Amino acid sequence: MFPLPQVLLSALLLLAPLPAAAAAPAPAECSGPGGAGPSHCLYRSVLPSAGIVADCVSDRDCRVGYYYGGPERATWYTPPQGMASLPKPHVIWHTATFAETRFDCGRPCTWSYFFEARRHLLSAPRRDVLDVDYRRLLMAQVDGRALAIRQIFSARDVLRLERDWAPGLSIGEAITEIRFDPDGRLTFTWLKGPGRERVSERVSVPSFAR
Repeated sequence: MFPLPQVLLSALLLLAPLPAAAAAPAPAECSGPGGAGPSHCLYRSVLPSAGIVADCVSDRDCRVGYYYGGPERATWYTPPQGMASLPKPHVIWHTATFAETRFDCGRPCTWSYFFEARRHLLSAPRRDVLDVDYRRLLMAQVDGRALAIRQIFSARDVLRLERDWAPGLSIGEAITEIRFDPDGRLTFTWLKGPGRERVSERVSVPSFAR
């Protein structure tokens, strides 16, 4: 058996889905000083001419969108209600073609947009997403005093978890670890009650809305 050429091997590795635990913000290709000054940043997928673009007056005032065919043809995200513009994003490619564009909106607040490059799908903004099951397109999301597991693009609930979360903390702060496992279960560790006892659980998660 002959070894694969290096170029082909590299391409196969890029196209393979990354495990959820390995998801991390992608490096950006930026021009301009950034900070208080302007910048223009690309976060590329492995598909030709597809990715995320951020066009910023400053790091706190950006237009952000996805592009297919070239950054000059971007489809810009509509900021969530109450935000006139978007800050510079953190872009996470959960797979080679499935991106989460995350924005900080104050502690402990985040907004996420999800983009599926092959099908040109863009989600509505999703607040306080703690983890993503990219295999089944599910998200774990804070919803008041519950942890909601929802379909990313429809936002339909598939599971809701309510616990004796530690008082004085948001749900995102009370949950210290969380991950979707390859077998479809959700593993999470949370702080219980006034004593903030650490509790670890592993629960089954259905794929479809109830």
